Amino acid sequence: MKNVILLVWKNFMAFTNDRSAMILTFIVPAVLILIFGTIFGGGTEKMGKIPVIFVNNDSTEVSEIIEKKLQNTKEISLVKTFFNNSRKTEEYYTEKTAIEHIKQGKISSALIIPENSFSDTSSALNFKFYFDPRNEIEYSILQGTLQKAIMGEIPNLAPVLLKRKVKEIIGTDSTNQYYKSISQITGQYFNVSPDSILDAMTSEDFNFSDTDTSSNANIMDDFLKFETIQLVGENLDNPGVTRIVGGFAVMFLLFSLSGIISAFFEEKNSGCIKRLLCSPVKRSHILWGKYFFSLIIGIIQLLVLFLIAWAAFDVDVFSNFFNLLIVIVVSAAAAVAFGMLITAVSKTQDQASGLSTLFILTMSALGGAWFPVTLLPEWLQSLARVTITYWSVEAFLQVLWRNSSFSGIMFNVFILASATFIVNYYSFIRFRKGKVI
Repeated sequence: MKNVILLVWKNFMAFTNDRSAMILTFIVPAVLILIFGTIFGGGTEKMGKIPVIFVNNDSTEVSEIIEKKLQNTKEISLVKTFFNNSRKTEEYYTEKTAIEHIKQGKISSALIIPENSFSDTSSALNFKFYFDPRNEIEYSILQGTLQKAIMGEIPNLAPVLLKRKVKEIIGTDSTNQYYKSISQITGQYFNVSPDSILDAMTSEDFNFSDTDTSSNANIMDDFLKFETIQLVGENLDNPGVTRIVGGFAVMFLLFSLSGIISAFFEEKNSGCIKRLLCSPVKRSHILWGKYFFSLIIGIIQLLVLFLIAWAAFDVDVFSNFFNLLIVIVVSAAAAVAFGMLITAVSKTQDQASGLSTLFILTMSALGGAWFPVTLLPEWLQSLARVTITYWSVEAFLQVLWRNSSFSGIMFNVFILASATFIVNYYSFIRFRKGKVI
């Protein structure tokens, strides 16, 4: 038994000294549990607020109260202004600029209260909702929240709308005669002033309250005209696959780099790299050879994945192929640079394997490869923007979902190219100083 205990202790010590095993056993699952727990553990309360353009062209008391109710919801954030780059000024959104920004991918939705939405003769509330369903989960949450806020928070408007609906159906004269007859009969038999009863029946006093209104939702359905207009993605053959193909392509690209990293360390351990250095080959030559080989493999892999999506699911990859190819190249370049960085900071193959798994899964979860970034709390959304996955996924959506021109992906390309240069520069320094080979 003593020998068994000693062997157990030996294995335990070897395990604790293996950084790769420690990372894969504890750190990777812990990070993923924290991310998924943050998203799904607290419902929508812990999610970041979804930004929605809000344009109120109506000046009535009703529209002002609706705006106030929407501002107090926990799920959405009303965006009323934007910064105009050409004029260097902050401007209020109009219906036209809201539509333009949604089509450009700057924001995903807009709620418009039209002019005279609730006039003196209106028998229903009128709203326009422009949207880009690039993230189906976000769109469902957003639409449900808006309708709940509008229908659930103003139930006392229903009697006024009902009175107007009656006038619309049977006419004003018949309705007034009906009210007058009821008030006279009630006053006669209950000894109440007919005028006071008539005033109560014809009054349009809006008494908004914060009470529970779930039982009034069905009534409000008849009084709410919620016009939804999809601006982007309505002509796609397979919108579901189009949304996700970019994220999964980037994730698998990153995973394929693990094999390239392993091959590098195998060459190092076998002495192949030392033999190369004895020939007229510099360290920089070895690095550039690995980099361009990995880059070519990465580009081919992404092209194959998108061609499979086209062949199997009719994802349109050819109508905007040139811009798609640009995003593929810069995404592959950034991913390979990330692989070089892992190689540069790792001392052993096991260590590199553990670090690559940690960062690949973390960047995929944070960067939008698995689910919309808007499901994350606001502080995690900010953290997501430092991952190459985020900028690649956004660029692929611009190309495939919006059929965007180069101007629409230019900033994403700039970020990915800058990250590639900075990371490669650091990795090259470590290689050149012989810290890795």
